[in-house]
Amino acid sequence: MKRFLSALLIAALMISSTAALATSLTGAEALGLVDSGENSGLSGNYPTLHVGSRDGDDAAAYVVMLQNRLQELGYLSSAADGQYGQLTESAVLAFQEENGLTPTGVADDSTQSILYSSAAKTAPVREGMQDSDVLLLQQKLVLWGFMNGNADGIVGDTTKTAISEFKEYIYTTNAAAYAAYATPEPTPEPTMSPDAQPVAVDTPIEPETQIASASGYDGEITDEVLKFARGEYSFQIYQRLVQTGDRDAEVWRVQRRLRSLGYLYKPDGSYGALTENALKYFQKKNGLKESGVADQATQEKLFSADAIKSAEYVFPYKLGISLDEQRVYVYEWDGSGYNKQIKKFKCSTGMDGYATPSGTYQAGGRITVDEWYYFKDYNCYAKYAYRIVGGILFHSVLYNSSKQGPTNSSVRALGRKASHGCVRLAVDDAKWIYDNCPEGTTVVIR
Repeated sequence: MKRFLSALLIAALMISSTAALATSLTGAEALGLVDSGENSGLSGNYPTLHVGSRDGDDAAAYVVMLQNRLQELGYLSSAADGQYGQLTESAVLAFQEENGLTPTGVADDSTQSILYSSAAKTAPVREGMQDSDVLLLQQKLVLWGFMNGNADGIVGDTTKTAISEFKEYIYTTNAAAYAAYATPEPTPEPTMSPDAQPVAVDTPIEPETQIASASGYDGEITDEVLKFARGEYSFQIYQRLVQTGDRDAEVWRVQRRLRSLGYLYKPDGSYGALTENALKYFQKKNGLKESGVADQATQEKLFSADAIKSAEYVFPYKLGISLDEQRVYVYEWDGSGYNKQIKKFKCSTGMDGYATPSGTYQAGGRITVDEWYYFKDYNCYAKYAYRIVGGILFHSVLYNSSKQGPTNSSVRALGRKASHGCVRLAVDDAKWIYDNCPEGTTVVIR
């Protein structure tokens, strides 16, 4: 069995009470997606972190480690990005208050020592902060493909943007479909001769509400919009077939819904290969024909409350990094999962004091438009820089300031820990990741 998998198998044996394990591992198990429950934090003498602290390129990932642990304990909901900003500060403040520490918002040694320990208290569940109308509307906006993120009952920029797009969709893109809700044209009064007696004319009765009054495409919640959420007005799920090559509001809806269900990482309004493969997997999981085309049956299931979710995003490949073995493993998507290993690269991860952070990340992707990347702190270069998270990159072995061939020391170090947190690779291996792994590709570090 592959050495990357064997390390995980040993860990499983240590915590299992069963007499034997299955002879093969699933793709999720092979990549360590089943969390062992162990912390990846450092062991004491933590650097003081505060607003403005960041994990620099090829530098220790202390901020990412902090953010990972705050996420695990429920204090931080935003992605770990290696930048200590206001959200991270607020999460640290909340952790300190809950754990009996002086609330400073600064992650000093005493704060981190408790944070990474088994004694750390999880975040309390918030109660009484949700507005029921807002929560219902958000749930519908997510369900119908207008909103990314989770429904939380709190109106923020994401919710306002979704409301604005919903209004535009209703009143502009699909005006004809909702003409029944529009205010009717007034019936003209009959022309009477001067000698005629007045004749009683039935006054047209307007609908109970006027949908047109909610137009304007701002992000404000209106009674008319809420009536869609409550089911008083019917929202027409299916408009037309959506397929490869399309670029419009219907594509955004399909992509956002695939995102909320965990199939597609990044909606972009263009129906390409990533969207098609994500939809095929959705169709497979939900018992539909795997056509990659969003027909009526697919959309009715996709935009329903009982649509089956995915455990992971669909990409061409998934990357697994073994810190023990100093290897990068590449797994290919086969329509059902990442069950086939196709490549293995020798690497160098962070040396002692500059640990590469364990965890599962959606990669930031390429950070250069050409092959060269300059490390100003070390006055050296590398090729094919590709962001994993924060300042933690995949990149080639190092070149000196003249770019004249890779340095012998970085080439010889491949296969052992030698970097300041990044994952160094042979030039061809770094180029393969740079060329073949789009933004968002899942990277698992164990």
